[in-house]
Amino acid sequence: MPFSWGLAATIALLWPSRLVGPLDGIPLDSPAKAILFGLALPALWWFDPTYLRRRVCRVSIVALMAWKIIGSLILVQEGLCVSVVPTRPYVMDGNSAAAHSWDLRAGRHSAEPSCTAIMTRPYLRLTEFPVWFFNLPPAVGDELPANTDLPPNATTAMVVEGAMTIREPGVFRLITSAPITATVRVDERPAGPTNAIEVPRGVHTIRIDATLTGKRWQFIPLWNDGDVWQELSTTVSVPSRANQVMSRWGRWMTVALAGCLLAGWMLSAWRRIGDLPVAGWTVAASAFVGWFTSAIDGYHWHWMIVALFAAVAVPVPTRLRNARGMFVLIGIPWLVFLVVMTAPQIGRFTLYAPGNDYWLFQRFAYRIFFQGYWLEGGEKTFWFQPLHRWTAGMIHLILGHSSIGEAYADGMALLVMAMFAFRVTSTFAGFRWALVASVSTLVLFLTGPGWIFIGRGLSEISSAGFIYLSALISLRSRKGSIGLACLAGLCALLASFTRLNNIPMAAALVVFAWPASEPVTTLYHPSRWRAHVRTRTLLGIGGVLTSGFVLFALRTWYYTGVFSVFHGTALDPSRGYSRWAWQPGMTIVQGLRSLYESVMIVLTTSEPPKIHNGALPLIVSALLALLAVMNAPGLRRLPAGPVFMYLAALSSALVGRGTAYPGRFSIHILGAAATALICAVALSIQWILKVVPLQARSSLDRQRDEQIDSRHPPRSEARPATD
Repeated sequence: MPFSWGLAATIALLWPSRLVGPLDGIPLDSPAKAILFGLALPALWWFDPTYLRRRVCRVSIVALMAWKIIGSLILVQEGLCVSVVPTRPYVMDGNSAAAHSWDLRAGRHSAEPSCTAIMTRPYLRLTEFPVWFFNLPPAVGDELPANTDLPPNATTAMVVEGAMTIREPGVFRLITSAPITATVRVDERPAGPTNAIEVPRGVHTIRIDATLTGKRWQFIPLWNDGDVWQELSTTVSVPSRANQVMSRWGRWMTVALAGCLLAGWMLSAWRRIGDLPVAGWTVAASAFVGWFTSAIDGYHWHWMIVALFAAVAVPVPTRLRNARGMFVLIGIPWLVFLVVMTAPQIGRFTLYAPGNDYWLFQRFAYRIFFQGYWLEGGEKTFWFQPLHRWTAGMIHLILGHSSIGEAYADGMALLVMAMFAFRVTSTFAGFRWALVASVSTLVLFLTGPGWIFIGRGLSEISSAGFIYLSALISLRSRKGSIGLACLAGLCALLASFTRLNNIPMAAALVVFAWPASEPVTTLYHPSRWRAHVRTRTLLGIGGVLTSGFVLFALRTWYYTGVFSVFHGTALDPSRGYSRWAWQPGMTIVQGLRSLYESVMIVLTTSEPPKIHNGALPLIVSALLALLAVMNAPGLRRLPAGPVFMYLAALSSALVGRGTAYPGRFSIHILGAAATALICAVALSIQWILKVVPLQARSSLDRQRDEQIDSRHPPRSEARPATD
């Protein structure tokens, strides 16, 4: 039931309102909407789902949804209709009509939309105009855009039209930058040479015809030298009577209902924390992270995250020694980092460099969501990774043409990776070591070159997020239903389709059919294999993966007549061997050297391989994992899950060799590497200090964690290994 209400809350908040306001729903093109709906909403849903059971929450959800439904029935959409027409079609199978944009209010389903976007604010720079389609040309083949396809050499027509409801006479004025020429007509009356015109009270139609050239663009409508959308009510056509009655106070009704829902939820979450030292740390750490991110360049951000190691010194009550406590201590500052880092992107589209992978993903996303290629996805065989084009398109539908949504998704995927490190390490070594493991995961990411890929539109972070989410759900499914196990398998399948080279790591997730604390040494004792295994988790993950790959192969057969998962990909021999680690014609020595270099590209986060300080933890953890599966004394007690995940991830480098974008092929190993390394360090320190042997800990065994943290020895009776 809480899930249903959470879904209802999400729909109610995101559904676009006909009345323009600060919290009017998608697209999330303002800081308030992007942060509250794009980050705070999913965080609150996960952190405090119990709030959804409260009557006040459900009343707020129903009231907000009812208000938006009524508005959609009786109101004309506020804002002005913007139609942007390029000089020629910019996408395959396109036409010369108005281009589509990622604004759901503007008729996404129409082949020839009446509006490209709904204008609800002035456009102060080129990247705020609804010209995302500059990422699409050319319309034929795989050629790169011509010189005249992109600013500053492109010439584009733009028409802005609608109606203004004016209560007191005044002057409408349009300010544009020099490269833009525009003519303004109000009720068919042309404006003067300065694009200013006096308008009496009443309802008046307006039309602005503009030609966009160059790249220094500004388009600022003013009413009595103030912002049009603050001073007047504008609609895409002649307003209804309801618009005229509700325009002034209706938008604030939306704000009141949405704000009440979110404010109550935040207050409930704050009360759930309910501990002054923890709350004080979170506020202080978030403030520090926000300042550091804004004041220091990105090449030094890892020092900011290193400071979060101090969280281990915070006194934490027993009830918060879990994943939610980790989120408060580490996750909230991380989200603040994400907000400050990406703030300049809100409401602005990214002009991708033509020819790059992320440029192609954007083009494929457009073909799927606007041209209906839902099964084909832009390619009949996937030389480029399959799933991410669908993911990118779905994110655009929610957050608009800005790439801020992909940045938020990547940031949350990395947080899921850190939560995995926390979950496994807490079971093995306790709460404080688990905090170290979670921070280490984020530090490993920011110390390598991969940090630049947040929000870049590539698929590596997305795939890693699905993998570690699958691992967390797998552990949960041991005590849940077969449905959770199938959900874990679905996440593993999505990870595989996002990055085909991550298939071995996804398959290794079946190891979480055993407890998170299950040691590697179990591998050498077949009699123990059935001791703690959950068959439903094995069947759920294995069954969904197998079924998904069969369906994927059937799709390939449908388009090509070949029943294969890899046909047409970089591993298809018919398309050459340029991406193979061991290529035909190599001698044994050359082949072994190539395999070694391929693995080291992953471990050193650089191409060609180059050992550096940031790569040392990955190399050391790989050696520890290898020694663990070789049944080395001491290390064979390491948890099997991260060890097998790590080695499975490295095994893909023995087949395919990564090229370009240094660091991208190392992202998926970071969570497993940090977990294995910190568990080994904890194990070593326990051995050196000759403390009681480290035993598997249940997440419910909080009393024992508290005793260890206060340096009181736990009771000596043996406990069964559980998760």
